[in-house]
Parts: sequence; structure tokens; C-alpha cells
Amino acid sequence: MSREEITSEKFIKVYNKNEVIFSENSSGNEMYIVCSGMVKLYAGHQRGRRTVLSVLKPGEHFGEMALIDRSARSATAVAIKDNTKLVILDKPKFLYLVQQQPDFAFAVMETLCKRLRNTDAQIAAVKRQRARKLPPGRGGEDGR
Repeated sequence: MSREEITSEKFIKVYNKNEVIFSENSSGNEMYIVCSGMVKLYAGHQRGRRTVLSVLKPGEHFGEMALIDRSARSATAVAIKDNTKLVILDKPKFLYLVQQQPDFAFAVMETLCKRLRNTDAQIAAVKRQRARKLPPGRGGEDGR
């Protein structure tokens, strides 16, 4: 499979503004690469509010977690511009790229690491904020 075949029109889908690409907790068998337009990822909240996780631009990818670990989608993805074009990679295409293009695999891992570091920083910030709100003697950084 050549690079031209992978990016050919049969692997590209176009979404309009506010069109849902996939929903949180749905199953996922593909990942996406943004060719044009923009995609917003958000997670639902217990009180019905949405938490925006990321806004993705051309060249960025998403949806790889469900493809790799076969778990439910962790967020909802929505196109936020008309004519948002996405390359869709199913598991066989993904595995082909990982095997034939190690730089692709490294790019996916690099993005996952950045997202994990960002999440770790957010968790640490929330814990610090909660620790400051606790009365003296009622806990601290270690939560005791």
C-alpha cells in the first residue's frame, strides 16, 4: 500500500460543522488524522456540562486509544468547521503503517505521551488546589 493509496479519497471522509464523528463510550475501530478543518474533543460531565479536552488542527490525530486497546471511546469528537476532512485508518491500515513506517508509530506514541503528561499535570494541579482548601490537619499532598 503506497502513501498515495492511504491518503486516497476512499480513506477520506468529510464532516460539516457540528457533525459528530464519534461519541463518548461508543466502540471504536478506527483512528483519524485531520487533513483540513478542525475537530473538538470533549468529555461529558456528571452535571451535563461538557469539558473540552482538545481542539485539533490539520496534521493532528485522534481516536487511536480505542483502536489500540479496544476500549470504549473516552471522548466525543465533533467537527467544528464545515468541510472538515479526515483520513480514516482502521486497524489493518494502522498496523500496516506502524510496521512499514516506524516514524508514524513514534509520532502516535509521542502524542500519547504529551497527552498523558498534560493529564498528569492537570491531576496534580487539582490535588494541590484541594489540599489548599482542606482545614489544617485534614490531609495534604498524600491525601491522608
